[in-house]
Amino acid sequence: MSFWRTALARPETSVVIGTILVVLFFTISTGGAWLSTLPSVFRVTAQVGLIAIGQAFLMSSGEIDLSVGSTFAVAGLVAIWAMDILTLGVAPAFLVALAASSLIGLVMGVFTVYFKVPSMIVTLGALFVLRGIAYISTQGFSLSIPREFRKDPLVLLAKAKTFDLNNTFIVLLVATVILAIVLSRTRFGSHVLAVGGDASAALANGISPAATKIKAFMVCSAFAGLSGILVLFQEGSVYSTSGIKLELEAIAAAVIGGCTLRGGSGSIWGPVLGVFVLSSLKGGLMMLGAPTSWYIGLVGALLIGFLIVSQVISASTQPTA
Repeated sequence: MSFWRTALARPETSVVIGTILVVLFFTISTGGAWLSTLPSVFRVTAQVGLIAIGQAFLMSSGEIDLSVGSTFAVAGLVAIWAMDILTLGVAPAFLVALAASSLIGLVMGVFTVYFKVPSMIVTLGALFVLRGIAYISTQGFSLSIPREFRKDPLVLLAKAKTFDLNNTFIVLLVATVILAIVLSRTRFGSHVLAVGGDASAALANGISPAATKIKAFMVCSAFAGLSGILVLFQEGSVYSTSGIKLELEAIAAAVIGGCTLRGGSGSIWGPVLGVFVLSSLKGGLMMLGAPTSWYIGLVGALLIGFLIVSQVISASTQPTA
């Protein structure tokens, strides 16, 4: 009984159950045809999943970032600028874009913790500023990787597959393992959870809430930038609309995966399953001939449903008096 109580108490329990149900439903309802779409589902899961695990890490500290979709777009733009204007190679451009993404997180973190502005407001403002940069830079169209860099080994590696899985999905798996270890087994991860649980108590124990939250912001933005760069390498271009609404999917996936807006607890691999569920839902509806307009409504329904199930499971695992 204690094993089942422990298993049910995990924050990812509801999304694990949901994942199994979604896979069974679409497999049965399409006569197994849905399984053939898994490679494309994994590809979508990779680009949103990288954003979601960064978001989950930040949410564990008690903050949230609404600008990750715009950071996703700007990271791709910076990579192109570094190649085109600075005449850097693909690998240096990759590092410059990743550093720029981390800098965005640093700025938002500083505004949040030192100027005492709620992160929701700071990142909402950043969303508009960064999206404005994307529109101005692309003039409403797109920017592409310079022709001489399109056959670079790093670009080709991002497009390639390993064991019929897109390499970006493998990057997601590796990143998930690393970030899960950081959150659960390192001092920095313990500080993130402590600050998210009770910043005053953390400060009394010698942990700096300001420094910890700023670092968490940087991690979140870095992963959003990483996703944007990898998608740029795959598609070859950045559009003025790149990354729009990704912040909503990432937050929804993080919440479905067991994270809370209060902080102090969280999961890294749970949000990856949350992204998989959302990606499966989109593809599965198309195969069943349902209007694509149903997707957004069902995401909202799923989000509420997962929260209710999570609360019920949590209540059932509480010790009785």
